[in-house]
Amino acid sequence: MALHDYLTGLPNRRMFQDELTVWVKESKKRNQAIGVVVLDIDYFKYVNDSLDFNTGDRVLKEIAKRLKATVREGDFVARFGGDEFSIILPNTDREETLEIATKINVAFNEPLYIDHYELFFTASVGLSIFPYDGEDPVTLVKNAGTALFRAKEQGKNNYKVYHSGMNLQSYRTFIMQNDLRKAIERQELSIVYQPRMELENGKIKSAEALLRWEHPKWGILSPSEFIPLAEETGQIIEIGEWVLTTVCSQLNEWNKTELSSIRIAVNFSAQHFLQKDLVDKIQRILSEYKVSPSLLEIEITESVILGNETVISKTLHQLKDMGIQVSIDDFGTGYSSLSYLRRFPIHALKIDRTFIQEISSDSPNDTVLTEAIISLAHNLNMSVIAEGVETEKQMSVLRQLKCEEIQGYLLSTPLIKEKFEAFLLGYNEIDFISEKRITSLFDQKKIVSEPLNEPETIHKEITGTIQITKEVFGLSSREVDVFELLLTGLTNKEISEKLFISEHTVKNHITRIFQKMNVTDRVQAIALVYQTCFEISDSTISK
Repeated sequence: MALHDYLTGLPNRRMFQDELTVWVKESKKRNQAIGVVVLDIDYFKYVNDSLDFNTGDRVLKEIAKRLKATVREGDFVARFGGDEFSIILPNTDREETLEIATKINVAFNEPLYIDHYELFFTASVGLSIFPYDGEDPVTLVKNAGTALFRAKEQGKNNYKVYHSGMNLQSYRTFIMQNDLRKAIERQELSIVYQPRMELENGKIKSAEALLRWEHPKWGILSPSEFIPLAEETGQIIEIGEWVLTTVCSQLNEWNKTELSSIRIAVNFSAQHFLQKDLVDKIQRILSEYKVSPSLLEIEITESVILGNETVISKTLHQLKDMGIQVSIDDFGTGYSSLSYLRRFPIHALKIDRTFIQEISSDSPNDTVLTEAIISLAHNLNMSVIAEGVETEKQMSVLRQLKCEEIQGYLLSTPLIKEKFEAFLLGYNEIDFISEKRITSLFDQKKIVSEPLNEPETIHKEITGTIQITKEVFGLSSREVDVFELLLTGLTNKEISEKLFISEHTVKNHITRIFQKMNVTDRVQAIALVYQTCFEISDSTISK
């Protein structure tokens, strides 16, 4: 009982430490390597939360059997406690240790059948090798744990081998984890809003709420850095409730203004959907702030559905009955079966930005995946939102493919509340509704100067307007060069190639141009140029 785990029958932490000490001494004498493996079962604690402890215990027993069956006969498998296991791989070098780690990950691909449940699990694995990563048992286990922590940071369901640079990163993550617990209390979290535009009519009827954290020492942190950490520690539940409450509070304020019809999308993770009272919690917050469910959209990724289909299906249908729309974010990058699209009440698919970025030339191959996703969605009576749209060409192609909405820097960057409100109030959909925006804008102004509809004349008018813009806003000659190419719809990369300067320099030029013109993005800058062009043309006609 002192040396074995009562539940799985495996050796416990104490016996593991004794055994590793013996193997280290022997390996020093024989000049042999030892592999040390530590692993955690990803999201295991939600089994106990959503099912029961008896089921959780049976899962641990099955996992112990699977690990024993996966490693070699002479390897030593122990349970450290909870959902953490450790393995000693005697006389094993780095390459062999990696092969065994791969086998462990593959072994977790098969589901576990407990009663009437079909359960899927993944594992995060950390590895260290004696004598390269430590010459004593304590250091070996510590460094394997550091590698495990890094594997969790990078999305779980993978393995990492220890290297010396991990200690500094682990320290940063440790500090971040502690500070994240106080972020809400210290009011360091905030929401920014990125608008979406309907391609058919240019109207903006929805936006996505995005989380930001201004760390007191490190400044604005990327969500990709702290959201996985919040999910790992379980803090994502509290943070998610704060985001939903903040958004609903804001919707309540907007309900008293002309922005009352804007729908806001909020991102939910797998942990949110494993809460038994999730629907009740959403309903309570909506009621508290008197917000219509039709103004709330919930975005989930395909990974949320994977392995939790029964629970997810019930929750999604309850949300639909309430009148809340649900969209699949980052569609095309997950691993779920497409059959869930027919069975679950999904309102829209969001095409991941990686597919949109491929729309760069006239080659049909660049759009084949995007076109397939749009066709799939329409056949299932779903709408499509393209995220990461940055160029006029991308918008034009998406319009031709009958994509319903776009979101990205072409329209607007994510904006704080005040700038988002100003953007909506000052937004004019006429700039976006035409396939050929320049020609359409001149047509609507009814400028009848004879050569005006010729491309070179339009270019001449705009070039003249840019020169006026240069004088009014004090643009440098180089900034004018960049701005002219920006007007034609070129990307930063294309501008850098045209002018033989780095993309970083192009970005800096564009930032200064926007600051001088008092605009926030290229759309507003272009609109300002066109408006000046109209005024010049109107003045000419009146004379």
